Amino acid sequence: MVPRTRLHPARSRAGRERDAGRGFTLIELIAAITILGVVAGGFAVSVSLGFRTVALARQRQTAADLATARLEHLRSVPYAQIATSPAPTHSTDVTNPDYSVTADGVGYDVDGAGTIEPLIVDPVAGGVLHLEDPVQVGSTVMEIYQYVTWVDDASIAGTQDYKRVTVVVRYKAPSVTGVNRLVRASSFFGLGTVTIGATTTTAAVATTTSSTTATTSPTGTTLVSPCPSDVTAPSGSFALNGTSAAEAGFTAGANVTVNLTATDPCLPIEVRIRNEAEPWGSWFTYDPLNPTISWALSGGDGGKDVRLELRDAGANSIETSVAEIVLDTTAPSTPGTLNRTVSCSGADRTVTLSWGAATDTNLRGYRVYRSTDGATWSPLTTTITTGATDSHKKSLDSVRFYVAAYDKAGNESVASNTISLNKNQCS
Repeated sequence: MVPRTRLHPARSRAGRERDAGRGFTLIELIAAITILGVVAGGFAVSVSLGFRTVALARQRQTAADLATARLEHLRSVPYAQIATSPAPTHSTDVTNPDYSVTADGVGYDVDGAGTIEPLIVDPVAGGVLHLEDPVQVGSTVMEIYQYVTWVDDASIAGTQDYKRVTVVVRYKAPSVTGVNRLVRASSFFGLGTVTIGATTTTAAVATTTSSTTATTSPTGTTLVSPCPSDVTAPSGSFALNGTSAAEAGFTAGANVTVNLTATDPCLPIEVRIRNEAEPWGSWFTYDPLNPTISWALSGGDGGKDVRLELRDAGANSIETSVAEIVLDTTAPSTPGTLNRTVSCSGADRTVTLSWGAATDTNLRGYRVYRSTDGATWSPLTTTITTGATDSHKKSLDSVRFYVAAYDKAGNESVASNTISLNKNQCS
């Protein structure tokens, strides 16, 4: 019988301990890290896509609500005034809703699929504004296009049976790299009646947009104002804020901020603004969550009057009081020569500064600047006089001063000459 070979017990344990202490090899570690990276990357992409989807849905809903509100507002317009003003014209830009206007400007493709209907235009009495741009709600900037066309109902004699109003809202979707997107809504209007039965659809500009509208007879619901008992115009006020360094009532730049406040039970409230003696700007929807807009004053320095008009969905309107602001883009002249006298007491030094007066229509005063390190300047004081005093340690290595004039709009003049003092200088 051949004897069996048996490993020594101590040697077997040592081998097992060596195997247990090996850990991961470099290749195994790289493979594990790669797998973790792939999983983490996929998770991050999924989370980002989810946030973008939610943001896009909110933007789309905002645009759809705005389109519906426009249709509701037009329910209060007399039937004879349901016409666009000014006339839409064909655009060669396929991303522009006016691309659906025929080249001769007399027809409109109401569904983006070749259904052409004659446009209804009345430059004098038309109560449907063709374009509102821009309209901003939150961070979403939109353009509102409105079209009025004749509808031929086969069950009714004639070719101009009732009207269709189509509202197209184009908005930029920041959540999808700013791509333009569209929301379309339409509704039928009949003489003495109106039927609201539209659905809205959305599409990216590269995709043909379409809408499905319920076709019901124009002998349905009686036309009424959305707020039949409301005969009162909105109430509100506004103020103009100039550039950041300006005092109230002044601005150094033509672009100012209009702060609005408006209330009315018949929503939506619309606003338009104009400079005195200039035409009104386009109507836009008042958003109480974003009550400020940018407005450009008319050119040239001087007092500016800005006027604002409010109207509600029942067409009740009011022009609010005028807001005034002074546009001043001219800096004051440079102050006259800066002089100084110096006196020391113990470790301290007092410097008395004086300079010649500057000129400016809206002069406010002077800013005195000081540097104690030879490089950095800091405001020391402001004054309406032509003099100032500063006390400091005479042991400072270098002290320098200059003065500049400034006005109520925040404009600052060119700096005066510079005064310098050395360490321990007392004269």
